[in-house]
Amino acid sequence: MHILQVTPRYPPNMGGVETVVQKLSETLVKRGVAVTVYTVDLSRNTCTRKKINTILVKRFIPVVGDPLFLPEPRFILSMLKEKADIIHVHNIHILLPLFAALLKHGNQKLVLQPHYHRFGQSSLRHAMLKLYRHLLHTAIMPRTNAVIVNSAYEAKIFSEDFPCKNILLIPEGIDVKEAKQVRHTPKEPKKILYVGTLKGYKHVDKVLEGFARLIADEHVSYELVIIGEGPQHDSLVQLASDLGISQHIRWKKELSRRQLLQEYAEASALVLLSSLESFSRVVYEALLIGVPVVVLKDGPLAHLVQIGLAEGVNSLSSAEIAHAFQRAIARKWQKKEKIAGVLDWEEYTEKIVALYSKI
Repeated sequence: MHILQVTPRYPPNMGGVETVVQKLSETLVKRGVAVTVYTVDLSRNTCTRKKINTILVKRFIPVVGDPLFLPEPRFILSMLKEKADIIHVHNIHILLPLFAALLKHGNQKLVLQPHYHRFGQSSLRHAMLKLYRHLLHTAIMPRTNAVIVNSAYEAKIFSEDFPCKNILLIPEGIDVKEAKQVRHTPKEPKKILYVGTLKGYKHVDKVLEGFARLIADEHVSYELVIIGEGPQHDSLVQLASDLGISQHIRWKKELSRRQLLQEYAEASALVLLSSLESFSRVVYEALLIGVPVVVLKDGPLAHLVQIGLAEGVNSLSSAEIAHAFQRAIARKWQKKEKIAGVLDWEEYTEKIVALYSKI
């Protein structure tokens, strides 16, 4: 069996989707499955063609980069020559699923993993997504053999927006054993942790405002560690200065896995206030380690609040966020030995292989 994974980016360019593709591809290769990866992130820092951990990665120049990832003509010519049995394309919010659907040929099967969150990251991107949905309905879905969603929330919104019968729920993989081995030893001053990209839809500005309110209300020392990079970095640094909390903020990026796990281990709480998620690995990793989490009550992680695994906020007001921080830090939390629906990468890959074999 030969699988062609199509993704906007691949390591060393990292993100949630990229992590899924990398882990899945590497685990598939260990099982004896041939894997080729196509990406649209060719730059001065990457090669056109390179084997990474026994996986052949072919990179192409983006005619238009993020958020569309429109590939160069060479991408089309190369895909037409591919003899892969299955094309597994990721991220329905970009143009690659359209190209994958139109370029599959012969007996090739198409698996779509949408990582769908219904709304665009900005008003412009949402307007573009609404126009793109017509192509999704007419050109992509009829040529798709299976759709993999990674949470009950994504299954619900995807089936509402794109009614089809071939949807399969497979929660994304996590390094479960690794997370369980981390000893949770919160440090003083108490540390609140954010891990993720620095973009508007992540509401890191609201995290800063809530943190400022927490300090004002508590009159004790706290620390906010923000791990990540993105276009809002400079404006967020300025906001922290305007709020008078710069001395309490630690900005970090490009951490090794070991360094990131250490940050989890020392945190008194982790916060994620994004509504544009289909799954959040950082939240589940935190829960497995024993770190309290604060999330939105409405959205992809609402079920964690409902079953008592997370503190929730109804709004993005600074007062409500500050109170959620207080509740999370004060509550006695225990490391979770098992969370329903959480798979390690071997279990995840086994379910993917079963789907490949079925179609």
